[in-house]
Amino acid sequence: MLDTPDGPRCPAHDPSRREEMRTRAKLGAARSAAVRGQPDTPTGMPWPLPGAPDTIADAKTLASAALRSVWEGAMDPKVAREVSVLVNAFVATLKAGDLAQRLADAEALITRLEAQSQQKTER
Repeated sequence: MLDTPDGPRCPAHDPSRREEMRTRAKLGAARSAAVRGQPDTPTGMPWPLPGAPDTIADAKTLASAALRSVWEGAMDPKVAREVSVLVNAFVATLKAGDLAQRLADAEALITRLEAQSQQKTER
């Protein structure tokens, strides 16, 4: 423990050593990145689809290709995690859109049935 004007502090939290600790942290991060290595390409995998994903099946294909690339060592797991986040968001959007369409169809059906019922009671 070090005595500082603010009271006792460990060396890592001593305000007078703040810049030294930042420098050490940056060097440690650089060493860690060098040890892990980086893939030759950002994803390390070829695009498995003829275009952008349009369906849940396309999302499954993309997720499967990312998984395979991580397994083979061609893709950094951090990149695969981001692919997973995007795939999950895409699938959720498709499901939400599908649910909204189904709700709109159900509301239209109810309106049509109510109108038919109204016509029958007027006769």
